[in-house]
Amino acid sequence: MLNSHLVHPVISTQTIYDSYRKLIECFSLFIFLLSLCFPLNANENSIQDHNLKAVYLFRFVLLTNWGEFKPQDNKYHLCTQGASKVTEALNQLVIKQPNRANVISFKSIEKIAVSSCHLIYTTTQKPKLLAHLKTLYPHALLIGESAAFIHAGGSIAFIKENNRIKPLISLNNLVPTGLSLRSQLLSVSDLADNKEAQ
Repeated sequence: MLNSHLVHPVISTQTIYDSYRKLIECFSLFIFLLSLCFPLNANENSIQDHNLKAVYLFRFVLLTNWGEFKPQDNKYHLCTQGASKVTEALNQLVIKQPNRANVISFKSIEKIAVSSCHLIYTTTQKPKLLAHLKTLYPHALLIGESAAFIHAGGSIAFIKENNRIKPLISLNNLVPTGLSLRSQLLSVSDLADNKEAQ
């Protein structure tokens, strides 16, 4: 009688193994179905790049020593060329802090109708156009894309290093502006060798 109460069904090792194997198969199938429902977007990295560039643009003016060129109302004018995704992302950032900056978009360098730009983000890499911008806004940060922008006379360019966006800074091109950059920005940036550009 005692033994009848203590008898438990015997579970074989094979049964445990089969249950475990089925669980693994179900989990693998779930992961596979999940990947079909949410395919990787080919443009995911570029969207992240746009957002990161916008954050950098906003931070550039805050991590610059403006000295006598600092705006009296502490509100920076961020001028961007065209209606790019970078400009859209920058607008979203500035909307949250309207007392610190505003975004001014222009269609072409020849048609900038703004009296003051503290930062200019442009897609051009033409030395003559950049020289024109420097004449119009001698104390502005000129921001663009790739090392070619630095060689054309720009201050800071976005480059991709190890699949990540990073600022490339030309201290030589920055000298005529009368501005300097803070160590927090320099520490996360690459410094351009301007020997070829001079």
